[in-house]
Order: sequence, then C-alpha cells, then structure tokens
Amino acid sequence: MTPKPVRSDATKPRDPGLQPERTALAWQRTALSTAMVALLLAFACLRGGFLIGTAIAALVAVGAGATLFFSRRAAARKSRVSAWTPLTRIAVLLIATAVLGVIFALVALF
Repeated sequence: MTPKPVRSDATKPRDPGLQPERTALAWQRTALSTAMVALLLAFACLRGGFLIGTAIAALVAVGAGATLFFSRRAAARKSRVSAWTPLTRIAVLLIATAVLGVIFALVALF
C-alpha cells in the first residue's frame, strides 16, 4: 500500500479575509482614544498651570490625530471611498483643538 501524495496548497493565493481591515480599524480606534485622552490631559494641565505638560499632551494629541488621519487616508485609497468619514472629521477637530491649546498655552506663558 502506498501513501497518497500530500497536496500542497502553496500555489493558491492566500485569502487574508477581513483581518487587515479589522487591524486597521483597531489602530484607528487606538489613535482616536489616545488623542482624546491626550487632549483631556492637556486641558487639565492648562487649568493646573503646568504649561510644559500642556504642550507635551497637545503634541501627543496632534501625533495621534495625524496617525489616525493618514491611516484612514491610506485605507480609503485602497477601497476607493472618501477619506472624510466622520472618524476622520473628529480627528481633524482634535488636531485643531490641540493646536489651539498649544497656542493658548504659549500665550499664557508669555
């Protein structure tokens, strides 16, 4: 009795399913929550008079918002839909708020 030959599926293209999309959405949610927490921290530091902490937290919020925007833009380019989803609009609003917070902190400093 001879064993049956093992059929290799290595020649078939791999179907990743929805895993890349789920991963991208998870990173977008993480970036959004990081930006929101950093903004809350920036406002708390501003009210407490800790201006360096305000600037650092605002920069973290800007970085997280930018990460969210660029990852959303890349995903939109792949699927050929508009990059200006509600999530992206929230990120732009967060970035604008963080920039205004930095400006107000610098005005209060000088």
